[in-house]
Amino acid sequence: MAQLLTERQVWNALAGLDAGVFGKNVVFQQQVGSTNDIARQLAEDHAPEGTLVIAEEQTAGRGRLGRTWESPPGVSLMQSILFRPDIEAGQTHRLVMAVGLAAAEACETAAGMRIDVKWPNDLQINGRKVAGILPESALVGDRLAWVVVGIGINVNQQFDAEHQLAGTATSLRMGAGREIDRLEVLREMLIWLAAWYRQIEGEDLHLAWAERCITLGQRVRIRAGDRLVEGLAEGLDSAGALWLRGDNGQRQRMFAGEATVV
Repeated sequence: MAQLLTERQVWNALAGLDAGVFGKNVVFQQQVGSTNDIARQLAEDHAPEGTLVIAEEQTAGRGRLGRTWESPPGVSLMQSILFRPDIEAGQTHRLVMAVGLAAAEACETAAGMRIDVKWPNDLQINGRKVAGILPESALVGDRLAWVVVGIGINVNQQFDAEHQLAGTATSLRMGAGREIDRLEVLREMLIWLAAWYRQIEGEDLHLAWAERCITLGQRVRIRAGDRLVEGLAEGLDSAGALWLRGDNGQRQRMFAGEATVV
């Protein structure tokens, strides 16, 4: 039976952690509809940057493009992080890069395997999804008032052959062949997040994200609104947009918040 976390366990795990603002203000609940919804309300209520919302079970979580992200209790890390960055609105996806890189580093430390990026915001192990990331934001004028980045990590799920996600999803446990300490993953992620957040406007962030991106160099089909386009994924720009070269030789810039690989 899966071991459920308690609020005290989470606070004890994060006590004294050297992760800057991250993990100092933590909201833990056993069950929520969506951690992003709670974090958005906290943002509107002037919660400090670095506020972390974490839940054992999420019943109405959102993925990209209206998809759902639900998880039973005891096996995942379901969390949302509040940022108040001094960056332009067009650079919001850099926060996805920072969170994604931090999660990838933490998962590699805990489970001992390579974590790849599938554009625009999935983490994978050997071509199967292990984590998904969803940013939501609000503006004041043309500046970001706040950004909430939600991330769900499959830590100890076991998808058997009959499971509907068996061919597309995996977990750290399935990759490592052993149960993984979820609090270890959380601690490592926040430490790495503090480091990557210091690079939020630097080139290293973009280059590290691109280095992990297995979409690059591949022929892909991308859905952008009601359009479906195909071409060669040639590169990522500093804002996380994908450069796609079509069969006619022309390049298109596909924005991370508006398109996804299908």
